[in-house]
Amino acid sequence: MVFTPVLVAAVVVVHVAAALDVFHRGVHPDLDEQPFSLRGQLLLNDNTLAFTPSPSFSSDLFSFAQTLTELNLDNDRASYQVALDRSPSWEISSVKFCHLAQPFAEDLILYTTLVNPSTPYAINYFVSPIPQDGSCPETFWVDVSHAGPINTTITLRARHFPPLPELRTPPPLTPQGEPVQPPEEKSFFQKYWMYIAAVLIALTLSGGAPEEEGARRPA
Repeated sequence: MVFTPVLVAAVVVVHVAAALDVFHRGVHPDLDEQPFSLRGQLLLNDNTLAFTPSPSFSSDLFSFAQTLTELNLDNDRASYQVALDRSPSWEISSVKFCHLAQPFAEDLILYTTLVNPSTPYAINYFVSPIPQDGSCPETFWVDVSHAGPINTTITLRARHFPPLPELRTPPPLTPQGEPVQPPEEKSFFQKYWMYIAAVLIALTLSGGAPEEEGARRPA
């Protein structure tokens, strides 16, 4: 069995000791669906987490890889699933199985509620690194001793809700249910015609410019 160092990050407080079984399996569309087998056991105790891999973990991976090779099945279509038993259904997260065929690190994220922080209700599984184009390596492990992650990180994450979007106030509606149209924008003359008319009237009533007093007498 390969010794796998485990890095644990806990972001919720766990007050009750609890053991949680994590399961896994390989899946290919051209093969019959196989039952899940034990991937390992997670122990939640106060503020600590401990993960113990199943003794058959590495051999399970290697056995599925051998099956793909012997049947000459397309590696790119095979997936690796990690799951929690939530009878009658399973909470499942999956990645491409071929991405486990190279030195990789794995991240296991378990989601809990504040009401029951010792019982995860959902799971997410990630491996890295992954090629940018998502392609598969050409070969799998040459022996069972190389089947497994170089390290494992397990995170407990409390459920949270995203902030609500800011909604605009709906436009006012007419009794017929149609949007109220804004009043038509007036031109400059329409806005100030009264002032313009008053100025013109004042100029008219005041007459022309006063004549110079006394006509200039001839010399």
